[in-house]
Amino acid sequence: MLLAVTPNPALDRTLVVPGLRLGTVHRAERCLIAAGGKGLNVARAARTLGQPALVCAPLGGVTGQQVARLATEEGFAAQWSWHSAGETRTCVLVIDPHGEDATVINEPGPTLSSSDWQTFVATVSTAAITAHVATISGSLPPGVPAEGIGALIATLQAAGCRVIVDTSGSALVAALTVTPYAIKVNRHELSAALNMPLHNQAHVMAALMELRMRGIALGVVTLGAEGALAINPEGIYYARPPAQAIVSSVGSGDSLLAGLTTGLLHEYTLPEALRMGVACGTADALTIGGGLLDMADVDRILAQTTGQWLSG
Repeated sequence: MLLAVTPNPALDRTLVVPGLRLGTVHRAERCLIAAGGKGLNVARAARTLGQPALVCAPLGGVTGQQVARLATEEGFAAQWSWHSAGETRTCVLVIDPHGEDATVINEPGPTLSSSDWQTFVATVSTAAITAHVATISGSLPPGVPAEGIGALIATLQAAGCRVIVDTSGSALVAALTVTPYAIKVNRHELSAALNMPLHNQAHVMAALMELRMRGIALGVVTLGAEGALAINPEGIYYARPPAQAIVSSVGSGDSLLAGLTTGLLHEYTLPEALRMGVACGTADALTIGGGLLDMADVDRILAQTTGQWLSG
């Protein structure tokens, strides 16, 4: 079982607006509303791959109730932690079908108290009983110090889960100090966390080796359209997808994580799991909505995704 933990969930409103220009009035062509947050996207993509997932997130207010209802309607298994700190945030994504990529406006979310956070960690502990791998995806809510992610990681590890962290900023720095099983981030996030320039492949390889020196069993760095690099005890592997004309990159990293994690749960080798992850991330970029995959796209892209060992 996969447990997808989302510390700062959202109600995602995706507006499709042809010819988008700032400072003018537009009518949206379509409006998609979904239970959102990076962990929900991971679970959504994993389910398309046939991997059962349980989602866990703190929710509050009328918006939180709407997120829970939408998740139920979508068929998610979930354990929510309810708080009274305010409304679960709403994130707005605006997509011009003829533009280069989506425009994303993320609200910060409600400010959680120490008690709220402890309740959420306890909920995660209960949810982790049936899980083998757990992902922690996205930002921490306002009010939760960066070190708060350490409590989540420790709780999940105590339950016997392999923990994969996908976050950024001070939360990523804090996560590195408590040594989760795996880190999956993009090059800009890892560059900031390690205070290392990651301008080319050699720089990324050096950063991955630094993760291994810190005790991380699996490190993955995403490179956008160029694919991803990963390191484990066998060495460093690079997977690259075929070129695609993207619709929206929102959720692509989450789908990559879903593909990678599904591969790990099925005991794929690192090359197999990373290639699957890269294919899923690329397929996601062809759709409107985070974590949405068309398996025909995944299969087609996977067949064209190349890979090679760079060391090991």
